[in-house]
Amino acid sequence: MINKTDKNEINKANALVNKYLCSFIFEKFLIKPKNQLGIEISQNQYAKLCGLSSSTISKLKEPKGYDIPLSTIYNICRHEQYSLQKLFKEFESKYGVNIPI
Repeated sequence: MINKTDKNEINKANALVNKYLCSFIFEKFLIKPKNQLGIEISQNQYAKLCGLSSSTISKLKEPKGYDIPLSTIYNICRHEQYSLQKLFKEFESKYGVNIPI
């Protein structure tokens, strides 16, 4: 059984992972969003190509990040023709496997 202190620490760690993951995805794909031909497009166009709302893309830009669903990550990777394995391997290389609180 998890006590409240442990649960709070887990929640803090999860929030930090989400923050870093959102920032990582934003830096990798969204600073200058592109279509599949490599042409720079608007955030709204990018969101549409990924099957996401533009507000979802905006949340990735927020300094605190958000609790990003795997389906959102998958939709971005699918559009980018980028494997989840490669994305998470790069993320892990940048941030490590144990992100301290």
